[in-house]
Amino acid sequence: MITRLYANNFRCLVAFEAKFESFGVFCGPNGAGKSSVFDALRLLRNLSTGDAVLGGTGEMDVPRLEFTRWTEDTNISSPIQEFELGLTVDGHVFEYVLHIEQKAEFEKPRIIHERVTCDGKPLFNRDLDAKTMRAEVRFDKADENQTGFPLDWRQSALAAIQPRGSIGKLSLLQEEMARLIVLRPNARAMEPESKAEAKYPDLSMTNLTSWYRSLSQDQQWTTVLSDSLRSVWPDFLSFKLENVGLNAKALQLRFEHEGGKPLLLFSGQLSDGERMLIALYMVRAAIETGAVQTAFIDEPDNFVGLPELQPWVLSMRELLDDKHQLIMISHHPEILSNSGEANGRYLWRDNHTSPTRIGPLEIPEGMTVGEAIARGWANGK
Repeated sequence: MITRLYANNFRCLVAFEAKFESFGVFCGPNGAGKSSVFDALRLLRNLSTGDAVLGGTGEMDVPRLEFTRWTEDTNISSPIQEFELGLTVDGHVFEYVLHIEQKAEFEKPRIIHERVTCDGKPLFNRDLDAKTMRAEVRFDKADENQTGFPLDWRQSALAAIQPRGSIGKLSLLQEEMARLIVLRPNARAMEPESKAEAKYPDLSMTNLTSWYRSLSQDQQWTTVLSDSLRSVWPDFLSFKLENVGLNAKALQLRFEHEGGKPLLLFSGQLSDGERMLIALYMVRAAIETGAVQTAFIDEPDNFVGLPELQPWVLSMRELLDDKHQLIMISHHPEILSNSGEANGRYLWRDNHTSPTRIGPLEIPEGMTVGEAIARGWANGK
């Protein structure tokens, strides 16, 4: 479970720190930095799993760093971004530290410092040598079974190390990061057809059908998803992957029909809201069956109404514990009201050249969370 994020010099996040429980809801005005928090987590996740490299041109790569804009022409301007991530995994406390540098617009970014500790003890350390311009991964000198090795400064060492011996616990962190997803679902971008499997969904869940193809190999996941959707759509029967071309498959849904013969609909024939619900319940089934452990979802209330979203939130909360986590961004006052004030975190900025701040929700006396958010009277402490 993610317990802490520190980010510095990333967009509007300056010496920013957020702490997380198993469930939480971020709220605040537009431009407060809520999505930037999630994007910082996504950057760390993609680099640490090897799904992205610095300076690359791939879909998940980081071509350039996004610094805090208003400090670029001041004395406090820095070409370095700093990130720290705290996690608890199977009773162990991990800290992952990553510093990235890009000195000029035309230069590629590079990792200049990377470190992982477990229960306060270092597992590995990596620093860029300014003289040799080499970034060597180093382990505890007392461990004769582990030797350092050089690594391309565009790559994360966490993704490259094969855990064994004294650093065997590193595998726990690697698995935890791999089972973290950061989503900003867009129902209109979800492609109805797929030509390959996808182990994890992309940011907008464009590859929804490809992710379904991968997850559906686990019969337990398929059963959990189908049972969940029947609680939402009583006439829903089952899913089917239909061949629609060379290696291409489309997701088809079967519904009960008065004539006895099931009604067959491809996902592309459903409404935006219906596709969004399928996506959300796929995430829920993935968490219940262990394919995903932590989900950060930016505005799951897009495309769906409160009567449909609330049951999903409640069913998600039933799964959450010290190994399963859901953090949401929501502008919906009722979601915040029913989630409880203690689970809400308010983000704000004083103006466009001030950093993001975060604090517990502060609600005027005599008002509910939902009423205060709806009227714009909620703020952070």
